[in-house]
Amino acid sequence: MRERRDDRSRRMRPHRAAVGTRTRNRDRGQLSLTVVEAAVATLFVLAVAAGFALAPPAPASESDSLERQATDAASLVASVPAEAPGTLLGVACTSSGDFDARAARLHEVASAGLPNGAFVSLRTDVGSVGRPPPETARVGTATAVVPRCTATLEVWYP
Repeated sequence: MRERRDDRSRRMRPHRAAVGTRTRNRDRGQLSLTVVEAAVATLFVLAVAAGFALAPPAPASESDSLERQATDAASLVASVPAEAPGTLLGVACTSSGDFDARAARLHEVASAGLPNGAFVSLRTDVGSVGRPPPETARVGTATAVVPRCTATLEVWYP
């Protein structure tokens, strides 16, 4: 009888070992394929978003830059106060003599915010100041309007 027990225990041992191994394999955690796909998709979306966020901005075209510079200069010219009531441009447009007396100051104000190498030309009904752009120049144009005067301002590079 003793042999039987030993026999049984021998037979049972391989079975128990196999069951124990299976149980251990089942207890070991495995990552779900859905979780892996979600993690990869999240990383991909974050990488694309970071690419857009960190990419340098597209350079503005040169004509847009010239137009912006001309608009800024025209705003400056239209807003500078005069020693009399009104703006410098409005007082300058009163007559040709007044324009000539204030032409240097108008040119100075119009050129104030421009980068080096840029030229400015300002034309009104009563006079003009600055060199007009040559036909081959890149030009940005804007208009400054104040009471009694409309001025066309051109910013250009040779």
